[in-house]
Amino acid sequence: MRGAVAGCVVLLAMSVPAHALVAVIGAGMAHDCFIMAKAGTNPRAAIATCDMALREEALDIRARAGTYVNRGVMKVALGQVDDAMADYNNGLALNPSLGDGYVDRGAALILLKRYDEAMADINRGIGLGQTYEHLGYYNRGVAEFYLGRVTESYHDFKKALEIAPDFTLASEQLKNFVVTRVPAGEGARP
Repeated sequence: MRGAVAGCVVLLAMSVPAHALVAVIGAGMAHDCFIMAKAGTNPRAAIATCDMALREEALDIRARAGTYVNRGVMKVALGQVDDAMADYNNGLALNPSLGDGYVDRGAALILLKRYDEAMADINRGIGLGQTYEHLGYYNRGVAEFYLGRVTESYHDFKKALEIAPDFTLASEQLKNFVVTRVPAGEGARP
């Protein structure tokens, strides 16, 4: 039985979504774009590498779609969320079964305060499967919080931490909740 959950929202309200990235395997620039995006230390250089991969490499559909999504992640890191949305849309148009792409686009939608759309994308990404499953649940927790679904938010942060016990973002968010259990039958008024 789940109890009622009350959130202490001071720090949670400042939470930001996390980005999943799309693994691109190989030895070319598309793979370098993925590695640079994963490191996240130099978004401008990563974007330049992604641009070269998209322009100069003969990529299969999955690698091209993944490169668009990874470039989108780096654009978000630079605050270029609208440009990132175009990259996510391009990547998902090429490969609509890319779960990580939906989770990443959902994260950008959270930044744009389009929480219902974010939920739809994140749920689709979770349903399709992702490389970084815990990020889908974490991002859904963030969107749920902003939609006022505090109990659901709490449970998704817990799920993210169950999947990845060392996932600091989720463990930090869980510190902001106080859980109170209400026995069955109590709390209902006649």
